[in-house]
Amino acid sequence: MSNPTEPIPTEPIPSGPFPTSNLGMPDVLKHLESEGQTVRVGTIVWGAVVIALGILVILIRQAGLQLDAGETAMWLLFGAGLAMVAGGTVNLLRKKQTQR
Repeated sequence: MSNPTEPIPTEPIPSGPFPTSNLGMPDVLKHLESEGQTVRVGTIVWGAVVIALGILVILIRQAGLQLDAGETAMWLLFGAGLAMVAGGTVNLLRKKQTQR
């Protein structure tokens, strides 16, 4: 590609164990979506923890708040643990009802 005006090739470049589509999304993910796989509770909870930490950092910087880092982390982890236990319980109860 010596000429900078040449078009970029649109064919996917294989870069892993799974073939990719033209959009670069692994075919395995498309297969999971077509089967109706659900997102795991832990993924959602840890995502929420990361978002909460990001919001706290922004608020602390912008509003000049003084928070104890250890206590804040403790409460975030406590909330994450409760959310995981509750989410796991809900999934377990949902699976039991669908088996009946």
